Amino acid sequence: SWVSDSSLVCKASGGVGETATVLLTSGGQTGSLSQILTYNAPIASAVSRTNGPSTGGNSVTIFGRGLGTAGYSSAGRVGGTACESSSWVSDSSLVCKASGGVGETATVLLTSGGQTGSLTAGWSYNAPIASAVSRTNGPSTGGNSVTIFGRGLGTAGYSSAGRVGGTAC
Repeated sequence: SWVSDSSLVCKASGGVGETATVLLTSGGQTGSLSQILTYNAPIASAVSRTNGPSTGGNSVTIFGRGLGTAGYSSAGRVGGTACESSSWVSDSSLVCKASGGVGETATVLLTSGGQTGSLTAGWSYNAPIASAVSRTNGPSTGGNSVTIFGRGLGTAGYSSAGRVGGTAC
């Protein structure tokens, strides 16, 4: 609404993103200020579950605020890897299908409109489980190969190691 020859007041609509342009129209002419208005970055505050399998694939709801409306492109990251899929639920939550990974603690990220909010140590992957070995006996001099079977080792890109009798393989 018009206030004076030098100002007017308008109620800005919601938005996400780093910057927005402001337009002023009067008598059919328009003036603008580019990249002058910013919106708050999203904030990640909690997750519906705090751990999952190294294979990924489980749904996790990331809670926070600042995700805008359904028309905005919002996404999640769990443990440094983009979610396999992200579905906007509301301005304060997003459902993410977590990707696989390994590690004790990981950061959860919410991204909307080019800005990111994070929840430090909001996620962990299940610890690996050893279930069997390929041989149960070997020479005292060592040097024989032993395959350790189990689950939760992630993919080939992760560093996994074994120990036999307190000594690294």
